[in-house]
Amino acid sequence: MGVGYTCCPSSSSSALLTSKPKQLFNLAKPTTSISQSHFKNSTNPTNLYSIYCTSSSFLPLKCGGRIDIRETQDENTSNPMVGIHHINPDLLQQMVYDALVWCSLHGLVVGDKSVQQSGKVPGVGMIHAPFALLPTSFPQTQWQQACDLTCIFNELVDRVSLDGNFLQDTLSRTKKVDAFTSRLLDIHSKMLEINKKEDIRLGLHRSDYMLDDQTKDLLQIELNTISSSFPGLGCLVSELHSNLLNHYGDHVGLQSGRVPGNTALTGYVDALGQAWKEYNDPSGYGCGSN
Repeated sequence: MGVGYTCCPSSSSSALLTSKPKQLFNLAKPTTSISQSHFKNSTNPTNLYSIYCTSSSFLPLKCGGRIDIRETQDENTSNPMVGIHHINPDLLQQMVYDALVWCSLHGLVVGDKSVQQSGKVPGVGMIHAPFALLPTSFPQTQWQQACDLTCIFNELVDRVSLDGNFLQDTLSRTKKVDAFTSRLLDIHSKMLEINKKEDIRLGLHRSDYMLDDQTKDLLQIELNTISSSFPGLGCLVSELHSNLLNHYGDHVGLQSGRVPGNTALTGYVDALGQAWKEYNDPSGYGCGSN
């Protein structure tokens, strides 16, 4: 997830060095994404903010997670961000170049489907992952609200997952028009028939939010229980922004010290590890997510 501008997609980094940056998202509509994990019988909430935001919390719930004031941007204290179109073109190209080099050196890359050997031969056919060149400020009040809501939604999803009849009834119409949902519900029905139950449950979620332009209210776009990947890349984007602002922050009106760290990857790993321990199966095959 990102707010700002990205380098033009290309099959190689070298082609991007001379390409003109194009707008990815409207800066007037800040977007935030909360990655979260919850695991029954333990608690360890953390809340952080960046272009790809993270929150990791476990059940039972303890709402009102920790937040570092240094890592939030308040609308009354933040410096105005220089518009991307007002940055000197030569400086902008240098920032793009440095960002692409950083991505290559630190693994902020993905496979290029246009290269036949991509994904088959290590190191072949890799390009930088899509990223926002610069971060954007996000109001601290709304950010804290999103953090506080995280544990509530975690518990909601967990309780819904335990109510099989509710799930089947609620998604019955969706099943008729969506093949993917239909297959999932068929599997779920079979589990209900054999009375398959698990006392140990792990949830890896991602909530997407935006701010209303007029009211500045925090609006939840969706809560993903399946499409909640990329915590590793998200962590690297935060590091990339900090690195860029260490060198160019004065030119764009942003402070590197106010870009928070992102611990989504370690949070996910810790949650998976704890679930494996609780399941107590040496083979590890029984541990899954809901």
